[in-house]
Amino acid sequence: MGIKVLHTGDWHIGSYKGPEKDGANLRSLDTLKCLEEMLRVAEIETPEFALVSGDIFDRAEIWQGRSHKEVLQARNIIMRLAKFCGKVIVMRGTPNHDSAEAFEELQAHFELVPNVEIAINPKVIQTEEFDIAVLPGFDRGTFRAKFPGLGKEEEHEKLTQELANAVLGLKAQCAPGKKSILMSHYTIPGCNTESGQVMMLTQFEPVLLPESLIAADFDLIAMGHIHRPQKLPNLENCYYCGAINSMTFNDEGQERGFWIHEYMESGWKAEFHQTPYREFVTFHFTDTDITAVNLGHLDEVAFNWRRYNGGVQEKIVRILYTCSYENDKALNTALIEKALYEDGAFYVVGVLPEKVGEAVDRNDLSGTTDPEENLRQYLADKQYEDGQIQELVLKARPLIAQAEAGMSVAVGTGIFEPVEIEVRNYRNYEAEHFSFDDISFCTINGQNGAGKSSLFMDAIIDCLYEEPREGELTGWIRNDEKARSGAIIFTFRIGEKTFRVTRTRARSGKGTLNLSELVQGEWCDRSKEKYKDTQTEIINTLGMDSLTFKSCALIMQDQYGLFLQASKEDRMVILGNLLGLGVYEAMNRIAADKAKEFGAMTRDLKKEIEIHDATIRSHGDPETELGREKAELQMKSERAKEIAGERDRKNVELLSLQEAQERCNKLSEAISLLTEKKAATETNRGTQADIVSNCRTVLDTEQTVIEKAGQYRDLEERKWELGTDAAMFGVRQDEAARASLNVATLNADLSAAKAKFLTEQARLNAYEDASGDDDILRKAEEYQTQRSALDSIRELALRHQEAERKVQEAEVAQARTMKAIEALDNMISATRNFLGKDIAILSDNCGCIDIENANCRFLEKAKASKDELQMEEEKYRAKREALEADLTEQEATVEQVVAERDAVGYEPGKKADAEQRCAELFPYVAKAEQVKKKAGEIALIKASIGNMQSNIADIEKRLAEAVTESERAQEELEQYRGAFEENSEVIKKMEMLAPWLEQERQLPVVRERLANAMQRFREMDLQIAEQEKELADKQAELSQELLKTTGLTDKQAEVNRLNAQLESIEKEINALHMSIGALTQEIGQIARLKEEISALQERERDAAKETADYDILKAAFSQDGIPHQIVRTIIPKLTSTANTILGQMTCGKMGVECRLEKMQKNGKEKAAIDIFIEEYGKPALPYLSKSGGEKVKASLSVILALAEIKSSSAGIQLGMLFIDEPPFLDADGIQAYCDALETIQRRYAGIKIMAITHDPTMKARFPQNLDVVKTEHGSKVIC
Repeated sequence: MGIKVLHTGDWHIGSYKGPEKDGANLRSLDTLKCLEEMLRVAEIETPEFALVSGDIFDRAEIWQGRSHKEVLQARNIIMRLAKFCGKVIVMRGTPNHDSAEAFEELQAHFELVPNVEIAINPKVIQTEEFDIAVLPGFDRGTFRAKFPGLGKEEEHEKLTQELANAVLGLKAQCAPGKKSILMSHYTIPGCNTESGQVMMLTQFEPVLLPESLIAADFDLIAMGHIHRPQKLPNLENCYYCGAINSMTFNDEGQERGFWIHEYMESGWKAEFHQTPYREFVTFHFTDTDITAVNLGHLDEVAFNWRRYNGGVQEKIVRILYTCSYENDKALNTALIEKALYEDGAFYVVGVLPEKVGEAVDRNDLSGTTDPEENLRQYLADKQYEDGQIQELVLKARPLIAQAEAGMSVAVGTGIFEPVEIEVRNYRNYEAEHFSFDDISFCTINGQNGAGKSSLFMDAIIDCLYEEPREGELTGWIRNDEKARSGAIIFTFRIGEKTFRVTRTRARSGKGTLNLSELVQGEWCDRSKEKYKDTQTEIINTLGMDSLTFKSCALIMQDQYGLFLQASKEDRMVILGNLLGLGVYEAMNRIAADKAKEFGAMTRDLKKEIEIHDATIRSHGDPETELGREKAELQMKSERAKEIAGERDRKNVELLSLQEAQERCNKLSEAISLLTEKKAATETNRGTQADIVSNCRTVLDTEQTVIEKAGQYRDLEERKWELGTDAAMFGVRQDEAARASLNVATLNADLSAAKAKFLTEQARLNAYEDASGDDDILRKAEEYQTQRSALDSIRELALRHQEAERKVQEAEVAQARTMKAIEALDNMISATRNFLGKDIAILSDNCGCIDIENANCRFLEKAKASKDELQMEEEKYRAKREALEADLTEQEATVEQVVAERDAVGYEPGKKADAEQRCAELFPYVAKAEQVKKKAGEIALIKASIGNMQSNIADIEKRLAEAVTESERAQEELEQYRGAFEENSEVIKKMEMLAPWLEQERQLPVVRERLANAMQRFREMDLQIAEQEKELADKQAELSQELLKTTGLTDKQAEVNRLNAQLESIEKEINALHMSIGALTQEIGQIARLKEEISALQERERDAAKETADYDILKAAFSQDGIPHQIVRTIIPKLTSTANTILGQMTCGKMGVECRLEKMQKNGKEKAAIDIFIEEYGKPALPYLSKSGGEKVKASLSVILALAEIKSSSAGIQLGMLFIDEPPFLDADGIQAYCDALETIQRRYAGIKIMAITHDPTMKARFPQNLDVVKTEHGSKVIC
């Protein structure tokens, strides 16, 4: 049996969207069932190790509440797993799943469980069998604090390198020769993801590089993070455990479970165990299928899922369909969902459209603006070969990624939708809040100046861009002296994200700006540190500047010509923003930088090749020179050998003479040393003689020392006899001092007590004067009586006020109903006028023979208008009758509440009289309290005086006792004074005799030193005699050796001459060696330079190719490249859409022509858009040459066309169109204008269209209407 390792991870414990039962999320229970299967297998297999490789939890942002329950669930699973496994290691995964708080709670749970390890930071866990290296996921905030200011791609590369270093560092901590395991939670390039793609690109996320894993050479790599279980093909024993359960449709058709790895002598063996995961399945319906469903043949269509393996029983299902616009409009998705549930589906995610004809497919259109696909098409149009196209596309991918990363969220996709607007002290509004949730196709009505444009146009523009029409930043603050500042809060959605912009401005000019995003129900700050940077972030988030936004999303009455009146090149910019082409400018800039970089590299390489060629030429012919140098070296070497032989012979003779000289030197050193030793011995003998003399001097005073020491001992005995009485003197002295202090303290207490007594006696005399107190008490009682009466009157006033409020509410309701009747009358009048023009054709003089059976287009429209008018009349009568009934009921209510108000019987005059009398009497209430308080004070003062008298008597008694005690202590003190003074004198004498006592103790020491010194003196006399004899012997030996050194100087000079000759020749030989080495090195350097030139020429060719490729990409991404092609394809659509709308407005009399042209500016050619207006029977003229009415119609048609393009373009799409009423439109123009808005609303489901108008016929075309009215508290919106 081997060592077993259970490898799991990516549990993602949490709640998911899906069915619930008895308060429990069933999909969460699915995950727990899969974990139960894992525990069952663990109980059977009993592995020595369980490795949980991260992402225990699904979401980290839900702390506390639900996450505490999920932590307990995880704790239960881990605790049970620990019963079946020898060691359990649970590693933290990515921070967006595994929060720090959750793992800290797990650590606290398992702190005392010995076989469970909760790993949050990188570490090596050492066990008997393996060293287990743990590399958890970690928060990028920590990394960014260490490496600030990196771009996204640089950050990924740096983090990848840090991870590689961490892997190698952890391996270094493992014991050499011991088996090791790595568990981690990152992507390894080459793995297979949930979608089936193989992850190879590393610049888009930090990864664990295979090279670092190979270098670390772990025996087993147990990974988490990728949900598809797999063994990586290019790494030995490297596994992803996969998720324990399926979670999304990305998991469709994939296994889920965990691994059991077993280590045996032959190596590792792995077995995958599948869990009872919930299956996901998708069915695709065609237009034929949807037609069948709409015709009632659902059972035939259900065959699609019933023939599927196992049907839909207990599966999570979705239907994706493609059909026509008409089929989609008629489809009842609830019927399909019901059938799926009846066939046993566990959960139906939805019946969702993939593609619907006629209505614009936003996602499909976004694909056409994919930069990579557009580049491929552009290169194909330029007739590049397929191989070169593929190479250029691969080279462009990092450029595209870098450009899109630099575009912030503006490169994202999604529909921009308003959610709500809130203002405070803004223009006409004191405070107003409006939600756009229920708005689809709506008019905004109200009198001029009521504030229609202020709330629904100006407020949005000012909040997002702060461009007030007054030109001053404080211009939008409400004109009210109480309004010191104003605020605008605009909330909007972009795709799945919700943002909120809050802008405030004070009259002083100071303002604040905040951008927040709604994440998990909480507003998260997305603002930057500086105001202007936050404004830039808002524009990046919207993907539109102010000009673009006002050109197609929010059209003010005075800005209809914003796009057409812009310069030709600015029109190109606006259209580019609408189409999301800003990214191409960034890509062009990056490609130009790359081309410049490789161009500079090519030039540098050419220059380096030229330098290498010049260097080779400068070396001349080193090989010929090398031959000459080698011949001369041979000759010099032979001469050096001859001189060296002669020198060696002379050296032997010199060595004998030098040895004799060496012996002489040693004898001289020995004689010098003996002389020094003899001198030292003689000095030491003198020192011993001095010690003998000093000791004899001390011993001569021995008798005096003994007498003085005896006197000291006698005094010491007397001090002992006096000690007790002297000590008692100090005690009695302290007692006398305390007694005197007590007497003084009691005298002071007695004086203070008598003074306080006199003060209290004076207070008592003052309080006993009580004149005027009875009158005060009587008036205080009268106040209480008057106050009770006043409370009753005030209660009547409150009842009267409530009754008056009901009267006002009833009168307001009555007025509102009357206004509604008036508005209804106006509407039917307008409808009669509008439809009456068509109905008038049916008069007897119309010329038609049979009006009832006529089917011509004019009479059909007239009869339809007549029928429509009859229907409107019936609706009008029904509504008016209902309103009149309401009005009658409201009039009765007014009469009733007025009668109730009058019945209250409230008289305002009585209330004023009562309040005045209460005010006059109120001061006596406090005075009465003081009178009552004074009686109590007198009693307290008398009691205090009695206490004081008793206290004075007590102090006088204690003072007498203290005086007696002080006198007694003084008498006892005098009894001990004599002994104290004698004791002090004895101590002084002892201090003077103390040195003699020390001398007495030293007498035995002095005697011993004298004996030792005399012994050493005799020994040194003998030592000096021996040294003199040895010195004479050495001097005789030195004389004999000096005779043997004769001729040493001459022999040394001869040897030095031969050494000088040999040294000179050796220097010449060394110089030749160096020259030969240098020449050899030059020959090698020339060979290397030639090799380098070859490599540099290859690099030059590569750099030149890179330069050419990036020049091609630069041209492709330039304004004349892909952007020009995209705009060129969109211009016909813009022209066609605008002409359709303009033709409806003018009955085909006017048209618009948009022309794409080139123009020169600052010496450069730029693309531009020119606009011409065509009028029936007249030549096409530029837009600016037309009249006001014609301009408005042309502008309106182009604006609506731009809005449609933006609503269907890639990137940020528009889900709103707010437009002010256009001027100069006749009745047909207004109807065409409404038709255009209805077409846009119908083509883009969910778009919110709001139109400001005063025209009742236009109002009748809209199913929703809002009214803006002025009130005393500012303008208000009435739905």
